[in-house]
This record gives sequence, C-alpha cells and structure tokens, in this order.
Amino acid sequence: MKIAVDVGGTFTDIVAVSDGEVFVGKTPTTPKNISQGFLKAVKMATNSFQDVDEIVHGTTVVLNSLLVGQGPQTALITTKGFRDVLEIMRADRKDLFDLSQTKPKPLIPRDRCLELDERISASGEIIFPLDSSEIIAIITKLKQLKIESVAICLLFSFLDPSHEILVGKAIANEIPGISISLSHEVLPLYREYERTSTTVVNASAQPIMKHYISEVVPKLQSESFQGDFYVMQSNGGLASPNETIDRPVYSLFSGPAGGVIAAAEFGRRHGFSNLLSLDMGGTSTDVAAVTDAKPDLTIGIEIGGYPIAIPSLDIISVGAGGGSIASVDPGGGLEVGPKSSGAMPGPACYGNSGTDATVTDAAVTIGRYNADIPLGGTIKIQKDLAEKSIEDISKKLKMNTHETAWGIISLVNANMANAVREVSVERGRDPRDYVLFASGGGGPAHGWDVAKELGIKKVLIPPFPGAASAHGMLVSEIRIDSIRTVHRPLLDLTVKFLKTLFLELSDEAYNRLPETVRKEHIKYSYKLDLRYKGQTYELGVPVHIDDIQVISIANLFHELHNNRYGHAFPEGPIELVHARASATAPRKVIPKTIPQWITDYRTESRPVFWGPKEGWIKTPTLSREEMQKSGKLEGPAIVQQNDSTIVIPPKAGASVLNDGCIILECLNNKAAESIL
Repeated sequence: MKIAVDVGGTFTDIVAVSDGEVFVGKTPTTPKNISQGFLKAVKMATNSFQDVDEIVHGTTVVLNSLLVGQGPQTALITTKGFRDVLEIMRADRKDLFDLSQTKPKPLIPRDRCLELDERISASGEIIFPLDSSEIIAIITKLKQLKIESVAICLLFSFLDPSHEILVGKAIANEIPGISISLSHEVLPLYREYERTSTTVVNASAQPIMKHYISEVVPKLQSESFQGDFYVMQSNGGLASPNETIDRPVYSLFSGPAGGVIAAAEFGRRHGFSNLLSLDMGGTSTDVAAVTDAKPDLTIGIEIGGYPIAIPSLDIISVGAGGGSIASVDPGGGLEVGPKSSGAMPGPACYGNSGTDATVTDAAVTIGRYNADIPLGGTIKIQKDLAEKSIEDISKKLKMNTHETAWGIISLVNANMANAVREVSVERGRDPRDYVLFASGGGGPAHGWDVAKELGIKKVLIPPFPGAASAHGMLVSEIRIDSIRTVHRPLLDLTVKFLKTLFLELSDEAYNRLPETVRKEHIKYSYKLDLRYKGQTYELGVPVHIDDIQVISIANLFHELHNNRYGHAFPEGPIELVHARASATAPRKVIPKTIPQWITDYRTESRPVFWGPKEGWIKTPTLSREEMQKSGKLEGPAIVQQNDSTIVIPPKAGASVLNDGCIILECLNNKAAESIL
C-alpha cells in the first residue's frame, strides 16, 4: 500500500493505493497539532501500518508558522558592513502608485544581526582571515540572546565556504542543540539579499521542521511502520526526512507542488501536453502552467514579501479560496479575500461560531452546494447561517441576497482568472492553447467560469479533485536539485569546463538523495541560466551533457528569449550566471486504479441561481458514480462527491473519460447526449 497525505490550511487530504484500488479521504486540519491530524488521516486508510510500503507527505506546517511570525529565536551572522541587508532589501516598489506602502518587517531584528570582520573577494580569495576572538564574542552574544537557530551568510561564501564552515563548527561545539544554516549549503548563489533571506528563512524553519519530523516518524514507527517515508518539495520531487530537516526551505510549497504534478500526470494520460493548473482550496488558490508536458520551474518565490531563491515549481498563490471572506470596502464596493476564515472557525455555514460571509457561504446560498450533504464528507452545512452572513453584506450593498452571493462568486472567479493570466499571458502564452486542470475542493465548482473568462475551451477534472495534490505526490519522483553561481561570458567557456561543472553538481545532488536509491536508477538533467549582458534576470536553457556545444546553447537561448519576450539579440553577448543539475530517481509505477465513488446521493433537482441573465433554474443534481455510468451530461447540472462538487453551467457539457476524469466543453449549440 502507498499513502499520500497533504496537510492544507483547511483540510488534510489522503490518497491510498493498494492492489489497484484507491481510497480517498478528507479530514479537517488540526492547526494546534499538525502531527495528530496527519496520523488520523493515515489511520483512515489502513488499520495495519505493516502493510504500508510508502508514505509521502506534503505539509504547510513551516509555511504557516513563518507567515504568522511564530518562528524560533533566530540570529544572523554576516560579514562586517552587511548586517542591514535584510532591512535595506531591494529598491523595487510592489505598487508604483501606492504612496503609503511599507516594506515588510525584517525577518530578523537588527540587534540579532551580528557581524564578523572577515572578507572573501569576488574571485574567492581570502582578504581578511577570521579572528578567533571575534568568533568567541559572537558565541557569547548568541548565548545571551538565547538563540535557538542561526543563519550564517558570509560574503562570497559560495566561492570559498571555509569561513562559514569554521564559524558553524565553533558554534556547534559551544552551543549543543542549536540549529545552524550555512548559506553555501542552503543556496550557493550570488545576489546577497536573496541568499541571506533564503538562509534566514531556512534557519527559522529548521527547528520547526525538526520538531515536526521527530514527532511524526517515531509515531509511525510505534505503529509498526517499516516502509519508506518521503516529504514533498517545492520543486515537485520527493526528499528524505533528513534532507527536509537540513533544508526545510525547499519544502515550503510542498502541497501546491503536488497539484501541479497531478495536472501533468492526468494531462499525459489523455494526450494534453499544455495545461493550466487551478487548485482551489479552502484558504487559497494555486495556479501553475504545464507546457510540453513539463511543469514550469523557477528559482525564486516570495513568501510574505520575502524572496526565497530556491528551485521551485512556478506557482502563483492568491487569497481566493472557499474560506475567503467577503466584505464591503470604505468606498462601498464588494471585495473578496485575501483574508480567510481558515479551518477554524471556517465559513459561517460550518456552524463553528464564524459569522463572516465567505465564498462557500455564497455557493450554498445560490444552491451550488447541497446543504443536506456534508462538505468534504465530514462537515454538515447549515444553510440558514450561510444566508444570514450573505444578507449582512447585501444590506450594505443594497442588493438582494442571491445577487450578492453571485457577485461574490464572480469576483473570486475574476481573482483566480487574473492569477492564471500571470502564468500564461504574462509568460508569453495564449491560455486558449491550454486545457484548464481544475482541482482542489473548489476548483471543479469554479473551473468552467474561470476558463470561460480566459477563452479556454476545455476543463479537465480528475476523479478525486479534492485530493489531487495528494495524488500528485504519489506519482512524483525522488528529486534533488544542485545549483552553483558561475557568472562568466558563455562563449569564453570550454566544453571540458562545462562538463566538469555538471559532474561536480551531479555528485552534490547524488550525496543528498535517500540512501535507499540505487545509483543505476538515477537520471540527471542539466540547465544553464543565461542572460544578455546588462540584463538582471535569466532564462534556463536545457543542456545534454553528452552533446555540449556552446554555439548551439547560445542559439537556443536566443530562441527561448524570443518566445518569452517577443524579441532577441542574436549579436548580443551572453552571460552564464548559474549552472544546475537535477538528480531524479523513479519510484515503482502505481498500477492503474479503478475509481469508486460509494455514496448514497440520489438524483434529484433543486433551484440554483445561474446569474442575472439565466436566473433561477431547477437544476439536476447527481452523484459522481451516476455521472460515471451515464457517460455524458448537458448543463446546467451539478455532480456531487465527497471531496468536491462539479458545477456544469448552462451551455456546457460534461463527458467521462476512461480513468474517471471528466472533460467540460462548450456545447457550441450542439446538444450533448443527456441522461436527464
């Protein structure tokens, strides 16, 4: 048996596969004790941990702690003259027209940013050696401040890490148990602010992740679990618990990454190589692009305004989820999100003392969600509370309740569509050439509306959309990325230099793979991050190590630059900034599963509001199992299952595929075969 558990902000999802059968479950997340909710989810799938070969885990435990400022007492040690790098940040402005905007609070206050009078040059030469007396003074200060974790980020340590290593060893010897993050191990790249910020986040996250893993693993072992345990990373691959503890910053977006991998996998099954993933949960929506069957990768994400320069799937997150709160702004306009009701108290309709109107309350009010069926299979809906919360907003807007609810749905759809534009239009892509992959508990309920706004013709919905991220974790490869700054003119480099560089990076990645991975099963891939001289950021260019031709690499860069930005400079000098190697190890192929939706839902009809133009329509509702048997369905209709609700608006049709996926398409005035 293989099990994947995805701990989200509102729900914890579980997918288990055994002997060709699949189990899908959902339970509320337990914010005060994440490990307790994790074990509860695993026990939903099995009574015998001895039968489990593998558990894959995605968690937001570190991310959530950082966002709410609940990290450990952390200090920064840096080169003299650079203690203020976290406060200076970058000179960019997120909004050019907002005169009152402020930069985020520094990750570490200035009194915990400590300096060492040492210096390594830009060429990697030692200019000022370390002074042992300064190290002793730093250690004394760390003890006085009761520091739990320390980030060591010295200038140009990615060229010569000797100073960082000496300082780290000295601190470890004098302060047992302290967590230490060395920048040359976390992120051996140039750009001082980004490297410092990433190392500090890693240092802040390390004690949290260590505590969490040290809780989960022993509890699994106490249940006689003897299989492999992996943690999902932001790059779409899996890592060992030890790697996750050493570099927790690499797993901050583990849950959303699983959803993107699921989009690529289901797209591959049905011949779709270009997909836009829309993963709508209770707290937020994550969007990403899969082009030519490969998810977009980037070096650099942002959390709470802080740059995290790690290899990651290119995912845009917006505060648009089922729990996003609707309100009226000072100008009398309706706004939705980014504030969320979270798992507790949740939307008003949960009956947990929450009173704020949310997207879920709006969907209940206009009949999209069935108040008689527990949401997520576990939470009973109270329609009167949903209507009351929406009524409070409608009075301020001087609109009726169902029109207000429709406005909330429309606004959150527009917010999600804008996020999809970021990963498509703003990346030089036409969304009309893509299929929208709608997942998460709310994705299938909003997918068609978002697709329609973007001109997308097809929406692909997986068999269990509410657990798509967990499913993606089950099919992910084990993966470690290794990266290094080079910063030299491309045409000055020899084939021998590049090949040697790639082999060194391969060895670094191999040494971080789980010990259970067999060397002959490992595959390596390589990229060079290139830019024209004078540019600020780079484009990744794939390279085959057995066929390295510098001129061909340059030509491919020109082509990729033209595709992305609409122009290129064939005569312009090209700089190599970073070299990257990825080591991946495939896991055992999961046998084809047979989806089963065992429910007691019955086919019926209920009034649903489809907007001012269509009005209220008595809409057929049926179970997911009935939809599977029927094969095709014409909208308006609603398909219900434990983990999600699929909304098929008027003039749209749904077709069932052989593995249980559903395709939504415009009928184009040609009626689909309907069962109702």
